[in-house]
Amino acid sequence: MQTRNVFARLLAAVCVFGFFGVLFTLPAQAAFPQDQAGIAAYVKLTGVNQTSFDTALDDFFDSTEPSGDTYMIGVKGYLVDDQPYDPYAYNKIDIHFYLGVDGWLAAYLLKDDPAAKIVNWRPGAELKNTLLEIALEDAIAKLGAAPIGEIKYHDFSAPASSKMTLAKESSPANDQDSEGNPINYNEFSAMMKGTLNRFSWSVEGVGTSCGGHSWMTPVDLFIEGGDPIGGAGCSRFTYGEYIYAPEKFNDQKSHIVRMSKNQDDKGANGVFVFIYGN
Repeated sequence: MQTRNVFARLLAAVCVFGFFGVLFTLPAQAAFPQDQAGIAAYVKLTGVNQTSFDTALDDFFDSTEPSGDTYMIGVKGYLVDDQPYDPYAYNKIDIHFYLGVDGWLAAYLLKDDPAAKIVNWRPGAELKNTLLEIALEDAIAKLGAAPIGEIKYHDFSAPASSKMTLAKESSPANDQDSEGNPINYNEFSAMMKGTLNRFSWSVEGVGTSCGGHSWMTPVDLFIEGGDPIGGAGCSRFTYGEYIYAPEKFNDQKSHIVRMSKNQDDKGANGVFVFIYGN
């Protein structure tokens, strides 16, 4: 597949919104399930004590997991959009919480979950407003506590990573760019440079090619113009992840990833999540 003029397509064919974040290591918490966690957001709270801790989130979680006297772990489902839950649309994800009596609060995905499940597809949401951030804010409000400092991120499945970038496609409503060139809806490209540890994607929108063509994947993902590394199916939301491949990703060059929509699937939109090192 050709990657010629990919930078022109990036600038002229679509508008790309990005969010860049620095990853920090969560201060040591003996009870935190580091071997189970993936991407996480966390913050230190003030106003949490043993009395408030014991009953603080009793009716907040959908379910709880084995906990101790000084920490609790629970799970709560979050809709990724503003539509009612539909199991066939995959529009709900489970977010895990850790709360310590010392005030540390974390919201995280499991290590086998694609990192792109943090993407918030609700109307008006910015890329920085991840579902993990929303989850922390809900828990903080329920606790009646106050955060000390800003929410930070860490990826326990790629602990050496120090950066995270989210890139989102957003097509202009007038079907042309500022210079009058027609919009190429069928291509979405993004670029990063660094030692990539995880590459994940989230695609929203049922493709038109699903109708009567169930054999065809509506969206294919490519790296450096090679063979497809994955795709998006016919559900309203699809998530995927590409395992780090040193022969493709290293810190000596820039890396281009591309989403190709089959049969004019203009309704599909994508977000790329890059988690990488220095």
